[in-house]
Amino acid sequence: MSGWLSYWRDVRARVVVDRGFARALWIVPWIWVRARLRRRPQTATIHYAPHPAGPWYTLPLSLAGTGVRTQRRNASVTVLFDDRTEADAVDLPGAINGTIHDISKERVARVFAQSFGYSLAVDPRAHTGPIVEKSDLNGVHDGRIVQGPCEPRAGAAYQRLIDTTVRPGVTEELRLTCVGGTTVVAVRKEKAAHARFSANYLKTEAVAVDEHLSEEERASIRDFLKAMGLDFGSIDALRDRDGRLYIVDVNKTCMPVLALPWRELEAVLTEIGDAAEAFILARIKAKA
Repeated sequence: MSGWLSYWRDVRARVVVDRGFARALWIVPWIWVRARLRRRPQTATIHYAPHPAGPWYTLPLSLAGTGVRTQRRNASVTVLFDDRTEADAVDLPGAINGTIHDISKERVARVFAQSFGYSLAVDPRAHTGPIVEKSDLNGVHDGRIVQGPCEPRAGAAYQRLIDTTVRPGVTEELRLTCVGGTTVVAVRKEKAAHARFSANYLKTEAVAVDEHLSEEERASIRDFLKAMGLDFGSIDALRDRDGRLYIVDVNKTCMPVLALPWRELEAVLTEIGDAAEAFILARIKAKA
């Protein structure tokens, strides 16, 4: 119980009670029960630390139908689960996501530039024209467009304004779920241009990874994930009209895109779960 109370204190300020929240109240239990009814015989056990992982998160929800069970003591594998932007260093040798402690926008932009060879971050004092200002913290959704040059605000990150317009008044982004360095699932999300920094979608659909990412981009994403230390999680990516892909956010305790039609969401979670189970079993074999 203390673990849940600690978790809630950390994230309650980011919980938005809206239409998406209301949908989650029924769709998560529905998918969870359906997955548990068809789950496979036990193959491994995992433990989440230092915080518990609610069933609405991608990893436990996707694993619900597999042979991986949650077990607090003597589990086969530990998953480092900490929802904060900068987590405390925890001594969990061999843990999944055990080395990713900082997912701030500043670090994401720095690692992105190293992996892709071009930059997302801008210096607000030197840049002339529109730029994006957003909190350096994860999950705040407070982005706004400002004019440079300008004085930087404390606690803010500054990025290129990426033109992802697909038709008048509509922008798009990609949510990529990655397991063991591989991009397993891609979900395309459309937003109203005036709400591009929000979590409100006009349309969501699962799309083929190889149709939206080139081999070179998938290789650069692998480099990015390795440098970040992300074994399992999701990244948000934007494609500029010049064709370049930009990674703007990393989620190590990610949630699925619950706005997907429920059958499509179920198929996506099954694919993620199969990949996650295979990765967990490989990690156990490597430790043996």
